[in-house]
Order: sequence, then C-alpha cells, then structure tokens
Amino acid sequence: MVQIDYLHWQHKVTLGANAAWGEIAVGLDDLHQAVRIIVLTPKRSVPTEPEKFCDALDYIDRPPAVAIPAIKRAVWDAITLWEPRIVLDGIEAEMVDLAHYAITISWHPVEGVLKEIQRTKVLLQEAA
Repeated sequence: MVQIDYLHWQHKVTLGANAAWGEIAVGLDDLHQAVRIIVLTPKRSVPTEPEKFCDALDYIDRPPAVAIPAIKRAVWDAITLWEPRIVLDGIEAEMVDLAHYAITISWHPVEGVLKEIQRTKVLLQEAA
C-alpha cells in the first residue's frame, strides 16, 4: 500500500490518453483541481450528492448579458459552499464563442500561508 504524506490531496483527474493511473494532485494543484471539478460538474449529476457542485453550464447558451452574471453567481455560490479551503477574491467571465465562456476565478488558500492570489481558468463549452 502506498503512503500519502499530504494533508490536502485527491486522485489526479485528466482527460483522454494523458490520464495516468494512480497519480495524485497535492497542495495548490489539489485546490485548482477541486475548483475545476466543482465548476464543471452539474448539480444533480452525482446521485449521492445531488445538491453539490454547480449549475454554470446551464447558462452557456444564453446571451452574454444574461449568462455572464448568472455564471458568475452560480460559480461563486458553489465554490463558497463546497470548497472551504479557499477564499474567493473575484470571478471574471467572458464569452469566447457561441455557447463557450471562459471564467477566471481568483482565490487564495484559507490557511494564509500562501496568501498570494491564485487564478484558475475554466472553459465552459458543450461536450463534443
């Protein structure tokens, strides 16, 4: 059995052929991954936790004037509720293409040791 000597860690999630079996995300990588997972996982998509995660993808086919404030609110609410290890400093959203938004989430870890602002960019688009 492998010993994991980290307080904050999770299995590393990657797409496609680059996925490596058994890798873990630790420290800031763990927090970045947690933010991406919260934003990109729709509410009611995980049967054991139906209210967890975020409804941001519900707004990607709406006009920017409607979508951007709704996406920012959904992301803010979800991360604030479901990721207690970070403090949000701001969220920016912009339309990149039809039904495709980019979100930049500014945050810092609660621990205060790494008070520098972290930014995670998440692309919202329909699945292929």
